[in-house]
Formats: sequence, C-alpha cells, structure tokens
Amino acid sequence: MTDSVLVERRDAVTVLTINRPEVRNAVDADTMDSLRAALLACAGDGTRCVVLTGAGGSFCSGADLKWAVASGYTPDESYGILTDHYAPTLKVIRACPMPVIAAVDGYAAGIGCDMALACDLRLVSERGKFAELFIRIGLIPDGGGTYLLPRLVGMGRALEMIFTGADVDAQEAVRIGLANRVLPTDAFMDTVMSFAGQISRQSPNALRRAKQALLASLDS
Repeated sequence: MTDSVLVERRDAVTVLTINRPEVRNAVDADTMDSLRAALLACAGDGTRCVVLTGAGGSFCSGADLKWAVASGYTPDESYGILTDHYAPTLKVIRACPMPVIAAVDGYAAGIGCDMALACDLRLVSERGKFAELFIRIGLIPDGGGTYLLPRLVGMGRALEMIFTGADVDAQEAVRIGLANRVLPTDAFMDTVMSFAGQISRQSPNALRRAKQALLASLDS
C-alpha cells in the first residue's frame, strides 16, 4: 500500500507489516489509513487469514506523538485525527470477516497494545511486551482498550495495567489471557505463519460465522 505498511501474500495468508522501524513502528494518520485500506482489500482478494505485525523487532510503540507535535495540531484537531483515522482502522481490524492474528515481536504499547487487542489472536515472541502507556502522559486508553482489555484479562488486571502503565512480558501475558502463545524469538515469524496457514485451511464460511457469533456474544 505505502512504504509505511507492507503487504505480502503467502498462499491464503496476507501479512500486513507496519514499516516504521525508525520510530519503533509508532503510527501516524497516514499509516493508519494505509493499514485500513489494506485490511479492506483483504476482504475481497481471497485472503483467509490476516497476520498483523511490525518491522524491525517491534510491533507498535503507539501513536507517533512527535509527528503530532511537529504537525502543530490543536487538542481539537488531535481529537479529529483520533476519530477520523485511528478509530476507524481499529474498528476494521475488529470487524474483519476473516481471522486476524497479531504477531507481537517486541513492544506493543499504547494504541499499539490496543491494536493487538482488536485482533482475534495474539502470538507473542519471547521478547514481546504489552503496555497500556496512556496513564504516563495523562490519558486514558483511546483505542478501545477500556472495552477489550477487561474482556480478555478481567477487570482487576485491566485496571492494574491501565492505572500503572506497567509492561507485561510474554509469559505473564499468556498467563493472564492477554496473549495466546509465546513463540521462540529466533523462529517467530516462521512459527506464526505455520499457525496462520493452519487456520487458513479451515472453512472460510465457518471461520467467518464463528467470529461473528463470538463477537456478538460479547455485546449480548
């Protein structure tokens, strides 16, 4: 799509890579728009499973605040960026008709953590970490974390992560239900792709309907 989001098709699996390693894959408005466009394209190109990851040993370090400051946005304009660019992309991840796997190698922080939460499954490398960093800059999670996090880890754990902004390492993430599996760092993407390939060989109609039913049950 753009240099900031790489798209690679491997059989029935599409890999979307946030490609801004110089800022640990922090995302700006253009990156979120490109990611959303890539996800929407997957719905009509035969993709059966999507893998979302980051380049250079980091998943996503959050919103690119330096970009926002350099752009001179006012608070109202910053809110508009959130509602017009960030939130729509997170909703598309959540509503994607095929399974979406977050391949978390390195840091998933702030809105990067919430992006991983919006995915259906989270596979994390041994060096992977999650953090709801918003409290450190006087904010609350603005990427759906207040809704998704307690549904994965329970209210107490969610409040602890949000109140402290502390890192949660890979083993702890699996223990509390934040991640599904810890995978060896040196074979991380190969193992992720093997897992994604297994899912992609299942009935696409059954996958889609199962996901719809499970998501609907959260709001019932």
